[in-house]
Amino acid sequence: MNEPIMNTQAQAQSYLDKAATYRKLGLKAQVQHELEQARRVDPYIAQEVRYKALLEDVAAEVKKAEALKTPLRIGAAMLFVNALIGAIFLILILISGGGADLAGGDFVAPIVNLIIGVNLWQVKLPWQKYTVWWAVLGLVLFGGGALVTGDVFSLITQLGFSGSLILLLAGTPTKVRTVSAIAIYLVLYLGVICLLFTLSALGAI
Repeated sequence: MNEPIMNTQAQAQSYLDKAATYRKLGLKAQVQHELEQARRVDPYIAQEVRYKALLEDVAAEVKKAEALKTPLRIGAAMLFVNALIGAIFLILILISGGGADLAGGDFVAPIVNLIIGVNLWQVKLPWQKYTVWWAVLGLVLFGGGALVTGDVFSLITQLGFSGSLILLLAGTPTKVRTVSAIAIYLVLYLGVICLLFTLSALGAI
């Protein structure tokens, strides 16, 4: 007579095991689903310490994701704009016959920006730190390269782009840092690029 009960408990524990695995992978939606399944087959499992711990972790993750939603999506927008501008530059350079001067990074960067941007827009929390790493890497590689070659415009725009992302997403974002990051992005990145296009159109450079 106890066999159905044992099977139900075993099934509920199986759902908890899956929830724990998904928790390690950062898949909170799947964790919630498995917890609901466990509770459906065995309501008493809600009293277990492991169930409560997983439920509390998910609740904390949801709260954190909601708090980071705006900064992450602002970062995504920055990356999308950068990818678009990068693609436009590539097209213009290729059309003008200057493709030989392009490096592999010129093609890879817009693609990486899109990939990271999509994940930030979906509010995937691990991508917050990946974005900061990417911004630092871009500052070292592209900013360093511009510094070595004396390309002032590229150096300033890279500082504006990477600096705004680092300020926005490193550590715990705040309203002041978010506003400051947007200002830096608009002035040092988009502003300088607009100036560059204007001077180019006027034949000043």
